[in-house]
Amino acid sequence: MDDLFYLQDSRSHAYVGDGLSFWGFGGSGYVTDLSKAQVFTRDGACDHRDTDIPWPNSYVDARARVGVDCQNVTMSEALDQHPDAGEFYIQKPQCWSDNNLIRLCEDGVFTSDLSKAVVVPRAHTVTWIGKLGQSGAVVWPWPYIDTHSRHLVEPGDVNIRGALRGMGIELVKPRKLRKTCKRPLNCHGCGRFISWDGRFLNDCQNCGANNCP
Repeated sequence: MDDLFYLQDSRSHAYVGDGLSFWGFGGSGYVTDLSKAQVFTRDGACDHRDTDIPWPNSYVDARARVGVDCQNVTMSEALDQHPDAGEFYIQKPQCWSDNNLIRLCEDGVFTSDLSKAVVVPRAHTVTWIGKLGQSGAVVWPWPYIDTHSRHLVEPGDVNIRGALRGMGIELVKPRKLRKTCKRPLNCHGCGRFISWDGRFLNDCQNCGANNCP
């Protein structure tokens, strides 16, 4: 039985690109890079906020993909650092999977998973670019891109029910926020119904009375 877990922040703003966000080392915030994610024991993972979800780390690691955030790479830097690179990745221009670059695979399709992308020798880059037709391509030095890659997991690659099946862990259901009921108001000048919020914006359109408290 797996007793080591990552802890995901499931709030809507916690997603970075397509990657799930997990607690980072030592309370350093949330990260998508699994190499920087805190690993918890079962007790530590189950003692969490309602919006945090424990994932068995072996389950997540087995379904991780390798991504490269377009915000962390520049072509000028890549060429400066690797002017004599012998191998390259081929990127589909002006296309991203959220923040992740899209790469060409051996079979001619494209993927955001760098582990499935084709590595092309320098002598063959023109041939591979030609296969893309008029769309063209962006060619990145292989060692530069590998240095800037990270392991992450996307929502479509994992299922929390399957991950926790048979482990005796029940997810905490987030508490629903109670909606405040705003009772209808009557204009103190003419008695017509007015909206609760509208009274702060305009005087009564029927009699001109100011209904602010």
